[in-house]
Amino acid sequence: MKDESPSDPSSCCVRAINLDAWQFLKLPNLAEPDGIGTLDIAECFRLKEKLWHKARLLSDAHRLARLGHWEYLVDDGRMIWSLEIAELLGFQAEDRMPSPSQRAGMHTAESWRRFDAALERTITTGEPFQLDVEIRRRDGEHCWFMVQGEAERDDAGRVVKVIGIAQDITEHKTIEAALRASERRLEEAQTLCQVGSWELDRDSAQMKWSREVFRLFDRPESLGVPDLNEAMCYYTPESLEQTRSAFWRAIDTGERCTLEQEVRLPSGAIRHHATVIVPVADSSGRTCKLFGTVQDITERRVLELERSKQLGHVAELSRRLVMVQERERRRLASELHERASPNLAALQLTFSNLASALPPDVLAEVEPLLDDIRGLLADTTAGIREISTEMRPATLDHAGLLPALQDYTYLFSQRSGIEVELAIDDFGVPLAPELQSVLFRIVQEALTNCAKHASAGCVRVSLAQDGNALELRIADDGIGFEPSMLTEPGSAVGLGLITMRERAEFVGGRFSLSSHPGKGTEIRISFDLHEDAP
Repeated sequence: MKDESPSDPSSCCVRAINLDAWQFLKLPNLAEPDGIGTLDIAECFRLKEKLWHKARLLSDAHRLARLGHWEYLVDDGRMIWSLEIAELLGFQAEDRMPSPSQRAGMHTAESWRRFDAALERTITTGEPFQLDVEIRRRDGEHCWFMVQGEAERDDAGRVVKVIGIAQDITEHKTIEAALRASERRLEEAQTLCQVGSWELDRDSAQMKWSREVFRLFDRPESLGVPDLNEAMCYYTPESLEQTRSAFWRAIDTGERCTLEQEVRLPSGAIRHHATVIVPVADSSGRTCKLFGTVQDITERRVLELERSKQLGHVAELSRRLVMVQERERRRLASELHERASPNLAALQLTFSNLASALPPDVLAEVEPLLDDIRGLLADTTAGIREISTEMRPATLDHAGLLPALQDYTYLFSQRSGIEVELAIDDFGVPLAPELQSVLFRIVQEALTNCAKHASAGCVRVSLAQDGNALELRIADDGIGFEPSMLTEPGSAVGLGLITMRERAEFVGGRFSLSSHPGKGTEIRISFDLHEDAP
């Protein structure tokens, strides 16, 4: 568009545009500017004062709004700025008005192209325009202006002037750019985490979806956000009822809800989603909106199922390991008892026969030696019997856990001098042999540990059933210890506890320990009794 330089050099300076203030005045006897000659001096001063105040108010308003006026004279090709625009762009009142090429250089190429085209279109068609332009201030900083323009015509209807306003919207553009960047980062984060966000207006039932939600439901964005009924069609029947219940629960209670859903995509694929529902209340406390997130957890569900299978496999291997271990203990104890005990009995009989066959004088001479041999044989026999009992008490196989514990705790008390109180309930559910073996071994290890380290006078062993829960407690009144010491290198106390924990966890039990110096120690082991439990 042609933009000629003005012929009057003095008009090249930036100057304020005169403002028409007649609309601000309330003078019923003054309908036209020509009527000003009828005013007396007092009325003129009053008029001048009102004009000054109105102009000051308008100037302050422009300054606060960071807004200014401009004019473009079509015939002269001149652009005139108000002082507000000049100051916003870094010019002073005495500075010369930039030439057309200089004004073009202040714009970015794209902004100047759009502004020049809009101005030319208004001159040609008379249509107003509004657009945002990016300009470089005099100090080199970039800023944004919202520019509006409209045509003024002469009596013949020809456009002779374009007038308009320009408002600094740099801050708005900066916030807008930051918001776009934040939204872009949010979309990237949602894509990386496979998490989408949504909103549901309670009254209108209108939904809003983030881009990631479209991807999670395999829905093209061109189809738009579905209505609530269509959105519910993505869920399988069971998940549909759960979702509806969760929505109403969040609305009725105002509490956050979390649920997992099974989703059938348009392709027929089944996916699993985790949805969080957060109710949003209005000023009266009424839930007016639901906000939430949805995350694809299909891979996690697959891993969880695989983990469950592996845990089941490990549990089965653990049970078999316990069974094999106990079977080997039983076999060794049986062989030791069946082979060693008869041989020792035969040796005792042989020595008795040998002693009877010796002449009296020889017998008197070797009697002390024979007594030592008899004592050694008796001690060896008792030791083998004790080892056999420790390895696998026959009572446990033939009579069950309670008699085996009674026998063992009695022998333990006799051997160690520590009193053992045994409290065992009658069980409504028979205990599997493997579980009985584990319980016996844990009590055995706990009592051995107590004898070695606790310096206790009494130990209480209780085994009780509460519904499908079975709990074993072993508590002593010994010296106790600080549980944190178990993590210290070379801690001998921890070895037996580790063994008990491993035995309990092998069959799905939970092990807990509480102890304080001077206040004894309590071991608590709980099991869930199910039909398929060991």
